[in-house]
Amino acid sequence: MSAQVEVLLATYNGERFVREQIDSILAQDYGNIRVLARDDGSSDGTVEILTDYAKRFPNRFRIIPTGYATGNAKDNFLILMKASTAEYICFSDQDDVWLSNKVSMSKRAMDQLESRWGMNLPLLVFTDLRVVDDHLRTLQESFWRYDNLKPHRIDRLAAQLGQNVVTGCTCMLNRRLTDLSLRMSKEAFMHDQWVAMLACAMGKAYPLRAQTVLYRQHDRNAIGSEQRTGSLSEFVGRTRKTDVRLTQWKNSQRQARSFLRVYEAELSGEHRDLLAAYLRCSTTRSRFVRIWILIRYGFLRAGLLRKLAPLVDQWKMKIGEYDAG
Repeated sequence: MSAQVEVLLATYNGERFVREQIDSILAQDYGNIRVLARDDGSSDGTVEILTDYAKRFPNRFRIIPTGYATGNAKDNFLILMKASTAEYICFSDQDDVWLSNKVSMSKRAMDQLESRWGMNLPLLVFTDLRVVDDHLRTLQESFWRYDNLKPHRIDRLAAQLGQNVVTGCTCMLNRRLTDLSLRMSKEAFMHDQWVAMLACAMGKAYPLRAQTVLYRQHDRNAIGSEQRTGSLSEFVGRTRKTDVRLTQWKNSQRQARSFLRVYEAELSGEHRDLLAAYLRCSTTRSRFVRIWILIRYGFLRAGLLRKLAPLVDQWKMKIGEYDAG
């Protein structure tokens, strides 16, 4: 019998689309799938929908009691991860639709990683997505291309610190990576970037170049795609969003500091030094040194214009403004 894959479904006020997503999971061509769902305090009919599926599919659908509302998807997923016992897990958002071969394709890629590196190494498989509208009409065939993501950058921790290339709803984790991820701290910005940094720093990750998820964009997305044109007007617009990027930078610095604290004893000397260099950007008083660090270690996003924006930020910011606290 094939190994069990547990799909962790985090919901909150998702009654509009969640049935379609659950149906797409249960219709996967990989046989041994179980859904583990947890609602985070919905005020609509989401809980009733989950309860209906649990009654209809008692061996394939289980609900974790809410207990309390976490208020964010990251902590909701962390609770689900702690409750999961499967050999492999996948994250599921409530408003997407999975193509029928998503899990089987990911599992075949995972098998290849395990045959090469063994099951005791933290392993991650992630894929591309197709961006669609409310009615599943294609907006962009490839999310990686649309958002100018370079999935091969997952091999470099410096690049992953600068820009997360992993979308959580496409991931498959093996048991070792799941167990390591359970130490995720409250300073983690999102679960998918934390998992990606772990795989990059302590294991292996494989980007599967196929669109396996219909990534639905609508007015209630918690985190969605953002149009990237690569134009000068985009760059000018981005340089004016200094406050937004400052918040993102502080979140990134807090996450990196926490990651180093949690896993310091298990990280290689090279990765400890890399994280320490990244964190120096929040402590050094010299804007020249901060810019040099970003360039020297490659803590920048892919694409010329998106590389320039944080360098402009470092030059514009007053001393101390980049302190992550």
